[in-house]
Amino acid sequence: MMSIEPNKLMLKVVLDTNVIVSGLNFPTSNPAKILLLVASGEVVNFISRHIVNETRRILVDKFIWTHKEVEAAEVWLKTFSKSVNPKRHISVIADDPDNRILECAVESHADFIISGDHHLTDLKNYQGIKIVPPATFLALIATLNEE
Repeated sequence: MMSIEPNKLMLKVVLDTNVIVSGLNFPTSNPAKILLLVASGEVVNFISRHIVNETRRILVDKFIWTHKEVEAAEVWLKTFSKSVNPKRHISVIADDPDNRILECAVESHADFIISGDHHLTDLKNYQGIKIVPPATFLALIATLNEE
């Protein structure tokens, strides 16, 4: 298990819903490894009402999760994440739900948005927030742990 020494800066992240959903459904995936980093407190994840609602919708509509399974996932997400209520409306991406991810990241002053969605990753950076796919983030964490 990767670990960051206590004196190192705690990275603040916003996980796109595709990372959360993939991590919950594919336990050996890179997104699942990131969820483990969140659960262990090695990175701080921020969520908003939109992220929780979108995660619930995708788990039900695309993965046919039961109400009980979705409730458990929501409890997990809320337990291991910090909630924010974005006050600023952002509209820079054509796929509007992706703008809600940016709003959460801006509100939480996140260091990274972790996403598998090209609408977000194509931006690479938004107001100083780096936007990277899961594999890139894990490689960065591994590098930080070697220092």
